Amino acid sequence: MKQTKNILYYLILSIVAALLLVVLTFFSPSNISTIKIHDKLIVGVAFISSCVFGISLVRYPSWLKRVARHGNQDSGKKQTQKTTVKYRGHHPNCGKFQSHTITTKNKTYCAGCLGLAIGSLISIVLMIIYILFSGRYPSDLFYFLIFLGFIIISVTYIEIVLTLRYAVVHVVSNIFLVIGFLLVTISITEITGDQIYGLICVLLSFLWLDTRIQLSNGQHERICRNCTESCKMY
Repeated sequence: MKQTKNILYYLILSIVAALLLVVLTFFSPSNISTIKIHDKLIVGVAFISSCVFGISLVRYPSWLKRVARHGNQDSGKKQTQKTTVKYRGHHPNCGKFQSHTITTKNKTYCAGCLGLAIGSLISIVLMIIYILFSGRYPSDLFYFLIFLGFIIISVTYIEIVLTLRYAVVHVVSNIFLVIGFLLVTISITEITGDQIYGLICVLLSFLWLDTRIQLSNGQHERICRNCTESCKMY
């Protein structure tokens, strides 16, 4: 019940944030032809830094938790209760979670995290191209890309909560999730011509990503709840 409330809370926040962002963008004066390079650079650096931060969490998932738990003695006690089942690819080594991981060359990866890492790398390259190569584009293009970005984010959310899951599809879905963040950030920066709006998009991307994590946690909890085994890792 608590997890359901958290998911609902995050979904409402994400939807309200997206709607407010769209309203602010459409009611702001269009500055597509006057976007300045330093505005693009500031937004680009912020977005790329966020992607690098995300990749570091995928590569070393426990480093931030160790920092957050530093000095917390109770967390160590709680962690010892979950040592009966080993984790592979951020998930319990359990048949119920086989569709959540991908195994290649005797290494197991979390399908969602792998997709986010690949999507972040692709988005970094696209953002660098966006910064280096400027030009005049039709104004309607960026309005279209905003909605395309939000559609991609919404489809990713739907894919996460589906009971039937394919690991490869989950990887692709999460790749496009980060690209969706990129499309929204670039488009709103171009339409408003203001770095502030772009930086707001970068911050909201963390909210939308956290919503995706909450949806994923909710599905993990449902899997464990419906499982007959006693380990109950979630």
